[in-house]
Amino acid sequence: MEASISLNCSAYSKDLIEVIKLFKLIGWGIYNSKGQVEYLPVDDNDMYNWQCEIISELELYNIISKKITNGEVVGISLFYNNSLEGISLLAQNTDEILLSIITNRKIIKNKNTDMVWYIKNIIYKLLNLNVRILSYRLEEFED
Repeated sequence: MEASISLNCSAYSKDLIEVIKLFKLIGWGIYNSKGQVEYLPVDDNDMYNWQCEIISELELYNIISKKITNGEVVGISLFYNNSLEGISLLAQNTDEILLSIITNRKIIKNKNTDMVWYIKNIIYKLLNLNVRILSYRLEEFED
């Protein structure tokens, strides 16, 4: 099974970094269990050659800024409250943010994604911060 959430947060902000910072406020941090950041580097050219290294938040935001300036897809893994559950955020702007639910996906009935958990810990928490979400879509499909 694969699962994802698509968000349109453009009514809240056109600044992707500002939206990424919101995820930190609702419990989704940038560091994995080894204290590393998983991200797509500058000049990745849609190769999706994820990097994993110890860098500061500021360094990450500088990388994201360069990618936005270059018109590249921004990619970063986010982890919930320092746990193993994670999502991969992919976006070029705030009009369409794709959250791939792939890292230690919460499941029910031995295979289906527990979408209620993700709605509660992403959508509802953003709404509680008064983030205006123009649309969101949840999808799950078999490989």
